[in-house]
Amino acid sequence: MGKSYRLGVVFMLALLMILDFSSVFAAGQTKISVFNFSTANLEASGYGTSVTNMLVNCLKGQPGLAVLDRKELEAFLSLNDLQQNDNLENVTNIGNRLGLNVIVTGGVEKKGPLILITCKVIQVERKRVLLNTQVKSLGDASLASEIMRLSTMISSTVTGYAAVSPETQEPVLKGPLNVQKRSGNKRVYLSWEMSPESAASGYEIFRALSESGPFVRIAQVTVPEYLDQGVEKNTIYYYKIRSFTAKGEQSAFSAVVSAESALTPNPPIILKTERHVKSIQLTWSPAPIGSEDPLRLTGYKLYRAKVEQGPYREVGNVLGKDIAIGIDAGTALDKIFKVTYADRGLSDGDEYYYRLTAYNEKNLESDFSAPVRGISLPVIGGLSARGNMIREIKLTWDSLDSPFVRGYYVYRSTSEGADFAKIKKIDAVGNEKNVQYIDREGLGDNIRYYYRVTAMEDAERETSPSVIVSAVTRGKPPTPEALKAKSGLVKKVELEWTASSGEDVEGYMIYWSADKGAKPVLLKKIEGRNNSRHADEYRGFEKLADNTSYYYFITSYNKVDLESEPSEKVSATTKPRPANPAGLRGGELKVKEIPLEWQANSEKDINFYHVYRSSAGNEEFSRIAKVEGKTAYTDKGLKEGNTYRYRIQAEDKDGLFSDYSEIIAVKTKPKPRPPTGLAGTFRDGKAELNWNPAEEPDVTQYTIYEKRFFGPEKITTVTAASFSDSGIVKGKSKTYLITATDRDGQESDLSQEVTVAAVAQ
Repeated sequence: MGKSYRLGVVFMLALLMILDFSSVFAAGQTKISVFNFSTANLEASGYGTSVTNMLVNCLKGQPGLAVLDRKELEAFLSLNDLQQNDNLENVTNIGNRLGLNVIVTGGVEKKGPLILITCKVIQVERKRVLLNTQVKSLGDASLASEIMRLSTMISSTVTGYAAVSPETQEPVLKGPLNVQKRSGNKRVYLSWEMSPESAASGYEIFRALSESGPFVRIAQVTVPEYLDQGVEKNTIYYYKIRSFTAKGEQSAFSAVVSAESALTPNPPIILKTERHVKSIQLTWSPAPIGSEDPLRLTGYKLYRAKVEQGPYREVGNVLGKDIAIGIDAGTALDKIFKVTYADRGLSDGDEYYYRLTAYNEKNLESDFSAPVRGISLPVIGGLSARGNMIREIKLTWDSLDSPFVRGYYVYRSTSEGADFAKIKKIDAVGNEKNVQYIDREGLGDNIRYYYRVTAMEDAERETSPSVIVSAVTRGKPPTPEALKAKSGLVKKVELEWTASSGEDVEGYMIYWSADKGAKPVLLKKIEGRNNSRHADEYRGFEKLADNTSYYYFITSYNKVDLESEPSEKVSATTKPRPANPAGLRGGELKVKEIPLEWQANSEKDINFYHVYRSSAGNEEFSRIAKVEGKTAYTDKGLKEGNTYRYRIQAEDKDGLFSDYSEIIAVKTKPKPRPPTGLAGTFRDGKAELNWNPAEEPDVTQYTIYEKRFFGPEKITTVTAASFSDSGIVKGKSKTYLITATDRDGQESDLSQEVTVAAVAQ
């Protein structure tokens, strides 16, 4: 009662507003209104209101047009819970209720300095678009002139429409369609549908006792249903209906329908509704109180409405024979205490109100049951996608609170407009408020993926897809910075860089090449984001070469070994070996020794010089000395008159050896040659010895030896090339040998021996 009263008040207020709006229009003028222009993008924000206001003001200045004030339009729409848009049905519905002839709709889009204004002029009575055009303004400066031009186009179009003769136009309203009747005990319930091309404000119901009439108007209603109460029992009545507009225009009559009032079953009781995928399942039971209807109950009819007040439309006919499958065929329908029926083919999240009737063998229905509300399962809500992860995207959505949901399907695409492929089925878990799934199915790097999710009840039934969400996988990790390579190290290069702050960095890849333009080769994989040093020392099993340049760059890598862009290339050169020593020379003809000297190397870190020697007839050099801090060395204990070869090598503090110096050959001073021409005689009781003086100018003495059993025995030394031995015994003989000794004390080998006999004279 209270709801019907409120609906009546709203209708009366709306009607008063229509009459009030109509009073502002002058006779002969075309009644026009401008809906708010929408904005197509963010750049156009604010232009919708500006364009609307400017167009309204321009149209008010056009002759023959009566423009409805925007405040009055918005007040009417707010009161009637209507929205401004360019939907043809909505526009003509509002226009008819306001008594308008024309409504202007449109939108604004801004592309840089260009302002694009689209406009439609809709004829309300004939529900058609009279003008669909677009104007462009380059910036705000020419906007006013373009709006004025647009208003002139609208005025011209509307004026041309107004000149058309009314006799050439089609009727405004068609009659109501699909009239349904439900007869009962002293009552008949009627419902119908409004023609899609009509905009009725109310309906008139006519009744007669025969199909040909006469018909009498028995009621006027504002909704498409009517309950005719108090009719005679077991009587057939005939009905027809017509609609009317707010302007008083009447439609044609509907087709005539008949209905018989009679005893009917009692209405059933709906026990519950349950949410399913694109369906609502209802459970009901027969009326617990017996009916006066003597006929057998044969089935139920299900009616559905969008609002509790109706109108209700039949959507299901549940026959008793279908209900009783598996039950004794003789069981009366009213003894089957629980009936279930699924209202299928619904949209996701549809909300409906249901009422049931029971009907008998003559198809006479009971009154409606009490209404119940039912909702089909909605599409998945709360879907979100979190990206910026390495080949992973995390999806989260709200679970559907239904025991019938068995799981969810995840769909994916690489384009919002492309086909989505089913990639995963997620089983439903009881009592979970939301569902999470991490997509790792073959994702790439720095790619946007689009997702939709459905709920499934079984393999054949799933909800419509959710809204589309998207996320981008993480791209390459950050490039390492501040790479440095240290030169001058012995057979190695030390690399250093700034440790990355990127959380996805698992470590670094070091690449090298022997030439700046050569293809780089992976040198080392460094694990650990905080590691920022590496010493490059080996190529295979060999140490790095001396005085050689090496080129490097590094990348960072993540857990799937995706590498960053390479760092800047750097180079370093290993420490060179010392230069081979120069200026080696040796002192000639020294007694049993050879003094050597050479030039100091230019390197400041030379610690040692190594001296190598080979003797005549031997090509192999052997090291004979390691000289520290000096550039000279004397090789002693040598053989007289031998030639020796020498070379030297420098060693720095890091143990690097130079190449060998040039080889020099040096000879030691030879011994004097043995005296020659030794002769001896016995004269005057003495042994007289004579020999040739030595050819060497530095021979200073001669040594006379007597040959004995155990070897030569020194007798004396002389400086002249002669010697007299008075110690010879008569009748005996002596054998003599002589050596020459130079000033350096070098003694020659023994001369040839000479024997002198002491004989009597």
